[in-house]
Amino acid sequence: MIVVFSFLFLLLIVIHLSAKLLKPYTQKEARSITSNRPFVPGKENLPGYNHKLTAIISAAIAAHKKRLGRYKLP
Repeated sequence: MIVVFSFLFLLLIVIHLSAKLLKPYTQKEARSITSNRPFVPGKENLPGYNHKLTAIISAAIAAHKKRLGRYKLP
């Protein structure tokens, strides 16, 4: 039982150390997620937007919902 508690204590120390070391990266990520950028209509016309991929994903979701049978398509 001492081995288990010592392992858990060591794990706790490692988690706290990694949290302190990675804090600047997580703050940067949180700022980028919570930035208040407004939605730009027509963004789908930008280069890099893949209409074919969007259609494939939408069709796959619709097929999955139809196969389950408990969802109604609009």
